[in-house]
Amino acid sequence: MATLPKRKKYMRKLNDYITHPVHKKIAEVYDKANTPEELEAAKRYQHELQDAMTPEEKQEYNDTMISDFRRMMAAMDDDIADLRAEAMRKKMGDTPKFINWSQIATTYFGKSQSWLMQRINGNQVNGKEAHFNATEAKQLEEALHDLGKKLLAIAF
Repeated sequence: MATLPKRKKYMRKLNDYITHPVHKKIAEVYDKANTPEELEAAKRYQHELQDAMTPEEKQEYNDTMISDFRRMMAAMDDDIADLRAEAMRKKMGDTPKFINWSQIATTYFGKSQSWLMQRINGNQVNGKEAHFNATEAKQLEEALHDLGKKLLAIAF
């Protein structure tokens, strides 16, 4: 009998964003499903509850789900940005002490060294952890590749 361990790991976190009571009931049943058969039973339960709804209840359910998923996606975007920043910091190791970050900040970003270091170090800025958005992360990657090429060109 097959189990579904990966889905359960994320289900509990997703449940934190669910606000509609019917959706919460459905999520609880899915959360308890450990086998493909139990998962099928959860799907049937979901369809039964949704089929019993009036058109107005279905509209409210859908509107709430959309709102919940938007909040969930925004939180996931923040989590992804945090993970990328953490991975970048680990990958850099002790290299940052050999780099002139002020020059990189002004040359490649048109920003101050403190702006750049806040994002590299994940400092709190206005109550939130600072991190690079996708465009800035790509810009930093290109800047470091450019510097790498320049260093290789002068190596003996």
